[in-house]
Amino acid sequence: MKVFLAPMVGRTDKYFRRLARIISPNIILFTEMITVDSLIRGKFKQYSIKDSEHPLIIQLAGDDKNKFIQCTKIISDQGFDEINLNIGCPSSKVVKGGFGACQIEAPMKVSEYIEGIKTQTKIPVSIKTRLGLGYEQDLNEIIDFIRLTSEAGCNIYYIHARNAILDGISTKKNRSVPPLRYNDVFKLKKIFPDLQIYINGGFEDISDIKEMLGIYKGVMIGRKIYSNPMFLAEIENKIFSANKTLSLEEVICQYVDQLDAEEASNKLYALKHLTNLYKGTRLSKKWRIYLHNLINSGQPIETLKNFYKENDYEEKEIISS
Repeated sequence: MKVFLAPMVGRTDKYFRRLARIISPNIILFTEMITVDSLIRGKFKQYSIKDSEHPLIIQLAGDDKNKFIQCTKIISDQGFDEINLNIGCPSSKVVKGGFGACQIEAPMKVSEYIEGIKTQTKIPVSIKTRLGLGYEQDLNEIIDFIRLTSEAGCNIYYIHARNAILDGISTKKNRSVPPLRYNDVFKLKKIFPDLQIYINGGFEDISDIKEMLGIYKGVMIGRKIYSNPMFLAEIENKIFSANKTLSLEEVICQYVDQLDAEEASNKLYALKHLTNLYKGTRLSKKWRIYLHNLINSGQPIETLKNFYKENDYEEKEIISS
C-alpha cells in the first residue's frame, strides 16, 4: 500500500516535506511542481536530498524535449526516486506556457519527453494528469493519451478524478467545480490492467482511503494533509499500523532541530507551513498567534520549543509517528 503527498505549488517545499516526514515515515513525498527552465537555471539543481526524505519524487513541467533531457541528467545525480510529469495543472499561467493540463491534447509530444528522459536514466517515469478537458465526460481522449504515452515507456499514472477546465474558472475552482468521477478512474484501470494507476482527488476520510487502497494500492492526498498535517498521524496509525508515537511537542522540537543555520534564519519560510499543526485543538488560535509573533520578532526559531511552557500546557496530545 502506498500513500502519496500530492505535489502542491507553494506548499510541498522542503520545509513542509520535512514536517510531513517527521509525522509520517511511510508517506511518499513529492516536490512541488518545478518547471524545466527553473531547474536548469535556478538553485534547485544544487538541492541535496536528505536520507530521511526518501522516497522522494520530483515533479517536472515543461514543453521541450531537450530541456527534459537536461533536467534528467541533473535529477539522476541528485538521487530522486522517480520523475513525474505534470500533465494536469489547469493554471492559466501554466497553460499559457504550453504545459500542464493542455498537454492531454498532445500525447505524441509527451511521449517524446518520456522517450528522451528514458535515454538518460533508469529512474521510473510517471505522469500525473486528469480525466480530460472541459465539461465533457468522454474518456476517449485520456484513453488515447495513456495508450500512446505508455507505449513510450511510462507505466505509472496518478489520475486526479476530475476534468480540467481551462477557460472560465480559476485554478481553485478546478479543485471543486469539475465533479469527482471515481468510477471513470476505475474504468481506466480495467482498460489498462498492466499499468500502475493510482487515484487522487477529494479524499478526506480514512475509511475511503482504505477502500481505494484495496483497489489501486496507492492513493494521493494533498489539501487535506496541508490543511491538517496531523491527518498524517491518523494515516500512520490506521493504515500503516505504526506503533511508535510522538507528542506534538516532540514533532516541533524535531522539526526545529533538523533546520540548518540558513533555514532557521529564514523564519517566514520555515514556520509558515506549521500554521495548521494544532488544527482542531483548543490551542489552535494561540498557536497561530504565537507563530505570527515569532515570525515578526527578533527571537530565534528555537523559541518555538517554548510554546508549551509559556502556555502552561501539561497534557501532551499523543500522535502516531
